[in-house]
This record gives sequence, C-alpha cells and structure tokens, in this order.
Amino acid sequence: MTHMTKLLALVGVALLLPEAGCNDPLKVKTPDIVPPSALSDSASLATLRAAAIGDFSIAYTGDHPDGSGGTAEGVIMYGGLLADEFVNSETFPTRIEVDARTIQLTNADDDLWYRLLHRARQSAEAAADGYRRLAPADPGYAETLNLAAYTYVFFAETFCSGVPVSHLDPVTSTITYGVPLTTAQLLDTAIARFDSAISVATAVGGQTEMIDLATVGKARAFLFRAGLPGGLAGDFATAASLAVVVPTDFAYVQEHTTTTDRENNGVFNAGATDGRYSLTDSTPGKTAPSREGMNGFPWLAVADPRTTMILDPGGVGFDGGTPLWDNLRYGSRTAPITVATGVEARLIQAEAALQSGDTILPGGQFFTQLNQPRQQPSQRSYFNPNPFDRTNTSTAAIGVLPDLSATDATNAGGAVNLLFNERARWLWLTGHRLGDLRRLVRQYNTSGNRTQDKVFPTGPYFKVNFTDYGSDVNFPVPVTEQNNPNFTACLDRNP
Repeated sequence: MTHMTKLLALVGVALLLPEAGCNDPLKVKTPDIVPPSALSDSASLATLRAAAIGDFSIAYTGDHPDGSGGTAEGVIMYGGLLADEFVNSETFPTRIEVDARTIQLTNADDDLWYRLLHRARQSAEAAADGYRRLAPADPGYAETLNLAAYTYVFFAETFCSGVPVSHLDPVTSTITYGVPLTTAQLLDTAIARFDSAISVATAVGGQTEMIDLATVGKARAFLFRAGLPGGLAGDFATAASLAVVVPTDFAYVQEHTTTTDRENNGVFNAGATDGRYSLTDSTPGKTAPSREGMNGFPWLAVADPRTTMILDPGGVGFDGGTPLWDNLRYGSRTAPITVATGVEARLIQAEAALQSGDTILPGGQFFTQLNQPRQQPSQRSYFNPNPFDRTNTSTAAIGVLPDLSATDATNAGGAVNLLFNERARWLWLTGHRLGDLRRLVRQYNTSGNRTQDKVFPTGPYFKVNFTDYGSDVNFPVPVTEQNNPNFTACLDRNP
C-alpha cells in the first residue's frame, strides 16, 4: 500500500478594493494571500493541510540549495552532507563547514534550515489543531499529527540536545518562547504526537496508512532514544513490537511536481540541476566518484541496485573541480521520496533481534527480517532508468536480492556492520544516515571501536577552507535562537 502526499500549491486571489472610490487606484487595501481570519472554519482545512505538506516537504527534501534560486535544502541534504552520503561540490563556506564537520553558530544555512524546520512543525501543529476543532474524523487530522511528529524526530536526530520549541499564536502573532528540550524529550514529544495520530485514525477507522506511518515513526523514535539519558532498556524491544504490524510493502512518500520550483524534488536538484552536492565513495584508495575523508561507506565500490549513481554529463560540480556524481534513486524533479516504509519496519525488527542475540540460522529473526524485503520486489526504490534524460519521470523497482547469511555478516566485519550496511542501502537519501552514524557511536561503541573519528568522515579535508575534518556529529542551535530569553546554548553536542 502506498499513501502519496500531494504538494498542493496555494493560490491566493487578492481583491484590491479602493477605499476612496474607483477612480483612485493608489488607495487600496493591502492584499494578502490567506489572512488569519480566513482560517477559522472548516473550509480552511484544505488550505492548512496544503501548507503543512508544503512546509514539511521543504524541511525534509528541500527544493533547491540556498543560492540556486530555491527556498533551501532539507534534512536529507544537510544530514547527508554532515554524514557520508554527500560531499560539497560548490563554493558556499557555510555548506563547506557542514561537510567538514566544523559548523559555526553563525552559519547562515544552518540557521535557515533550522527556521524552516520550525516552520514545518508550527504549520503541521496549527493544521492538526484546526482538524481537532472542526473535523476530527477527517484523514487530514492524523496526517498533520504525523507530519508534526516527524519534525520532532528530525530535530532529535540532527541537532544537538537542547532545541527549544516555541509556539506562535496564528491570530495574535504572539510568541510563547520554549525552553531547551533534551534529545530524549524531543523524541518523547514525537512519540506523543504519533500516539495521537494512531488514536485518531483508529477511532475513525479506514485510515490504515496513517496508522502505519505513525507506527514506523514511533518505532524510529524509540530506536534513537535507546542509549540516551532518559532512554529505557526496553526501547529496542518496544520499537520491534511496533514495527511488526507494518506490512513490508507500505510506503508513505512525498510527491513532487514541476508546477513551481518549491514543489521540485530538491535532492535531485541539489546535484543534477545545481551541482552543489555530489555523492561520495569512501573506499580507501579509490579516486572516484569524489573526495571524502577516511571511514565512510563504499556506496559505489560495492555494486548494489539500491544505491546507484552515475557521473554527471557536466563532469564537475558548481566549484568547477569536484567530480559530480548524481544519484539514480531520484532521477528527475518529479521523483517521489519516501518518508517511511515497511522495509524500515523490518530493519527495526532485525536490530531488536540483534540486540537480543537472536541471530541463529536458520530461523533467527535477525536474518529473517533482513531477508524479507529482499524477497519482496514490490518495495520500490525509485530510480530513473534513463539517467541522462532529465525530463524522464519514469521509475523502476528493485528486483529480488539474494538472501544474506552468516558468511555475509563475517565478510562485513560482524552482524552490527551488516545491519547498518543494509540500513545504508535501503534508507539511502531519506534522512536516516546522520542518525544512524550517531547511533553507531552511542549505542555500538564497544572497546573504542566506534568512536566518532572511526565512524564519521575524518582525516585531511580536501578543500582549502579547512586542513582537516572537525568533530561535529550534529548541528548546533544557531545564534538567532539567542533571541529566545529561555535559551543560551546547546545542552551538549554528544552523539
């Protein structure tokens, strides 16, 4: 089952009404797109939902990188750049800071994305409140609750501990300033929103997709919470107990169009259109596709249909020197991007089995859950069969993949590596990678084998801005938040 969100363009019609007669065109009322007074009845709910979906899409997938005529990047690009999915192929020092893991509090791109993510949260929560008051049986209620919940997950996985959550009154425009929340508190807030979505959708009936979306998101939140101060020993098992009910063929996606730039697939644009983000390969001694530090992941060196890429016809990125490798998962401006899938649910079950030691073959849940999506080719990993045709909007599905065995775990360097290899391939370019690298450091660092300098890109940096990679494993709350009287700085920058 696939539930597809629609990016709905808001079209405002402003009637310019003269205040002093028809013959004085200079005296008119100030036009507005959708004034707050127009959002107070049930007729406004479609508009509120459209705004929530649009703002969420910008915060998640972006439309164009800053400087290329769009709004901004989203969590997929920023998180992937700080992790090891992307490498910088242009000249903005703010993005080079992210790529080099040395992010300043004054970083303007960090600040822009931080505000857009808060806008998405506020927009989704305002829409959910409208549905609660005016149409609680409408599917839009559970959907906007889910979108709000995911923004809290993104804050938790990508930012430092201590993100404040303030609220804007849509009528009076009064701000109620929030206090810094720990990462665990952000996740607990997300879990509460997911619980509300499940409760609403269950009570109404017929909203299975919204229940599955909330269930995968809730399980993801428990997975990240494990090992945090405030986390619980049973978080892995709780995540698995949730994931088990979600069918493997479930997918909730953000759709994209070319109606406006804001509705474009921003991950495609970031590379193929604008040349500011190139894909990486961190295999030691490999000269292509581009330059990344030590560690990382062999995205290209190990052939896999889930993570396919190709050298851009232009050869190099915006900076004129970095090889530009484009992804084939999103081969056009209209390609959809998954937010949550049943495959992620199987990966969560596999991780819980690993935690409990259930890795025996045959019959152990670790390999059973890893292999289940490999045998279900209906699960789509969208890619463009004709990568040099930028107008091509077709997609193709991954076929059956061979089962994994104990030999694969040995070759990967252990079951933990095999699990995170599978997560890297299935969840490529969907905003999961930074959270996974942080979890490797925090949850799987036994005997010092997974410290941040052994998991994240490290060593000499390839651009002149920095000699070496820094030590950032998340984004700082930007300096503009210091306008909040309740905020001073991040509580910590730990994984």
